[in-house]
Amino acid sequence: MIDRRRLLAGALALPAACPFVRTPGARAQTIIDSAPLLQREIDAALRLGRVVIIPSGISYVSQLRLASNARLVGAGRSSRLVAIGPLPMLSIDRADSVAIENIAFAGAARAPGGESGLIEARDVADLSLIDCAIEGVAGHGLKLERCGGRIARSNFRSISESAVFSTDGASLSVVDNRIEQCGNNGIQIWRNAKGDDGAIIRGNHIARIRAERGGDGPYGNAINVFRAGGVLCEGNVIRACAFSAIRYNAGSDASIHGNSCADLGETAIYVEFGFEGAVVQGNLVDGAAVGISITNFDQGGRLAACSGNLVRNLDRGLPQGPGSAGIGIHVEADTVVSGNAVDRANGPGLSIGYGALLRNVLATGNVISDCDIGAAVSVAPGAGSAAITNNTIARARRGAIVGMAWDKIVANDLVSQAASYPQLTIAGNQTR
Repeated sequence: MIDRRRLLAGALALPAACPFVRTPGARAQTIIDSAPLLQREIDAALRLGRVVIIPSGISYVSQLRLASNARLVGAGRSSRLVAIGPLPMLSIDRADSVAIENIAFAGAARAPGGESGLIEARDVADLSLIDCAIEGVAGHGLKLERCGGRIARSNFRSISESAVFSTDGASLSVVDNRIEQCGNNGIQIWRNAKGDDGAIIRGNHIARIRAERGGDGPYGNAINVFRAGGVLCEGNVIRACAFSAIRYNAGSDASIHGNSCADLGETAIYVEFGFEGAVVQGNLVDGAAVGISITNFDQGGRLAACSGNLVRNLDRGLPQGPGSAGIGIHVEADTVVSGNAVDRANGPGLSIGYGALLRNVLATGNVISDCDIGAAVSVAPGAGSAAITNNTIARARRGAIVGMAWDKIVANDLVSQAASYPQLTIAGNQTR
């Protein structure tokens, strides 16, 4: 964070913005593009090694460029830069360090659209955007390529695409931000090819994320991780998303801890497609079609620990149409499911495997209450082994522990029928 005491000794203050010119008798105000003036002052400050102070007031700007070691500081929402023109308002390319603090950035009728970002940065090793606001954007709010650094304590609102879109990031931190009313995703951490990313997504409040591009899951998510490995998602508060609160696709070594997720249209926490290694621990889910799904063994999805989660009120239909909904927790391969509490699911509290997609699952010490089925385990041809031990299952309407062949119950009481399925270990469960 920039030391404000140093600003008094070494800052260049920009002139107060004069965004409007009115000619005598004119009916409308003419917008003046302040970008040339601002750019000259930014470049001069950089040559002198000084911080640039963005004054209070509204400045209308088309394109600004920041070079390495640039520092911009405003006075909060009163220092407001409003976009004009079709290209990004602010661009940063190939920089060691850039810092932006306490400035409000806003789109306008002629702001970027489609896949553009209001602010775009490429190859910035240490980008710091702190205590800023980005709002009213027809595009992405902040679009980054191959960047590291920290996006913190900022507000993102009314953005048609995503608030923060990082591609091929270098251990970027996105922490303690408020994100709401985005058209397609909240935070996107993507890579062009599978690899370690190391992003930290922590302590963000994210709400009202739509899926205006449609589809069956790439959009409509508060946090969307694609091909990015080693991403930590912790302590976020997420509400009212069209699809998922947290969705990892082909992201190995996933860490998903202590998130509060409510009012989701599809699967609240989704780990899918081609991952190896996921820890899903201590999360709360209230209101979704599916609580937690760790899936796609057929695409290489395997190796997980799912523990200490509380999942309730799984009673919604899927937004993309009929399918498997009302499931508390679903897992498939090389996974431990322990110490979870699942309450009020329209389908199985625990769903273990699907068809032949089952291998080496241990479900133990879970508490399952008021679900249509307590635990449903696949016994279809080709299904592998599972152990269901020491769980407490109460008030399961269609069976406490049942065997499934895809979507059909073929063994309605595996406690008494376990001998027919030697690949299963069922012991010590309490049912009532």
